[in-house]
Amino acid sequence: MKRAERGFMLIEMVIALALISAITGATVMTTTASVKTYQQTAEQNIVLQQVQNAGYWISRDVKMARSVVPAGYDGFPLILYIPVDTDENNDHRVYYVFQGSKLKREVYDPSNNLISRNLVADYIDVANTSFSDSGFGVYQLKIRASKGEAFVEADYEVSQRLGSL
Repeated sequence: MKRAERGFMLIEMVIALALISAITGATVMTTTASVKTYQQTAEQNIVLQQVQNAGYWISRDVKMARSVVPAGYDGFPLILYIPVDTDENNDHRVYYVFQGSKLKREVYDPSNNLISRNLVADYIDVANTSFSDSGFGVYQLKIRASKGEAFVEADYEVSQRLGSL
């Protein structure tokens, strides 16, 4: 037999298998890293949106409030009295309360009837979230949300409108 007709040598087969293994290993590692990065980015986006939602709604309501009552050592539940007209007896009460890691917004009319209850944000790290009075109608809001390894923390300075005081 001629040398060209004998087929592959053992050393050629080992080299080919080593190359295929290296390429497959690199492909698997790249794919795994891409999936993990995608998951971390998705979790980061989720908690960012939750922090922004909480900051938006609380800031909005504080600006409209006639009076703000931070309760508890961390300021929650937060109670806001929102005017509907010039008579303070007609104010709606807005409560921001935690149920586990969920921040909920409850609105009551002057007769103490529940008007609405909404989920404002989820994945809130309650131990690291606070609302405090800085004085003169200015408040500090610190919100932290986490999901998996991702977390977002934001500090807001919220003030009442001058006409609300």
